[in-house]
Amino acid sequence: MNGHLIRVGFIAALMALTGLATASLKPVRETVAAAPDLEALLPEEFGAWRRVAISQAVLPAESEPGPGEAVAYRAYRDDLGRVITLVAAYGPPRGDSVRLHRPEKCYVAQGFEILDRRESVVDARGHAVPIINLSTQSPSRHEAVSYWLRDGDAYTTRPIDTGWRRLKSRSGPSDGALLRVSSVYGENPQFDLHEKFLEAFSSALSPEAAAVLLGPERG
Repeated sequence: MNGHLIRVGFIAALMALTGLATASLKPVRETVAAAPDLEALLPEEFGAWRRVAISQAVLPAESEPGPGEAVAYRAYRDDLGRVITLVAAYGPPRGDSVRLHRPEKCYVAQGFEILDRRESVVDARGHAVPIINLSTQSPSRHEAVSYWLRDGDAYTTRPIDTGWRRLKSRSGPSDGALLRVSSVYGENPQFDLHEKFLEAFSSALSPEAAAVLLGPERG
């Protein structure tokens, strides 16, 4: 009788342990922080620039934002009638939407040819931020494109840079942000205008907006 009770107790304990082991193998859902409200963070006007309706812009294909993701679109016109279109996007840690949608891919996917690609630097709130300048062409128009891509506390100019940072990172995944401006041009792309626009735009950002688009304040 005692032996039977011992066997029953042993089997019950074994089943309990098995249940605990199975529960520990279940995937744990990670909590993703709420996405920043980019629409509210972007300025309506700054310097000589005022917000206007968007027209003839190459925008990312519409898709349902994932957890923690955000995208906002703007067009601004200055006192001389020049128009610049702006796209801002944010992706949370472990998200790939921002990093995978560089303008090179977006424009080619919509029928544009990349005529030239060059790197430059803008002064954003007192910090040197590397940007990419693209000259593009479609059957209907030429378009100049400038953008920066923030990956955590750094900026990357090539997809391989982001992959390399992930391999070396010891602090886990980081968030990211993409800011892109573009303008239609005739003979020559106006990258100097883009740079002045980005510098003025950066200076007009609130501390919260700057933290999202430019990353943590640097000393």
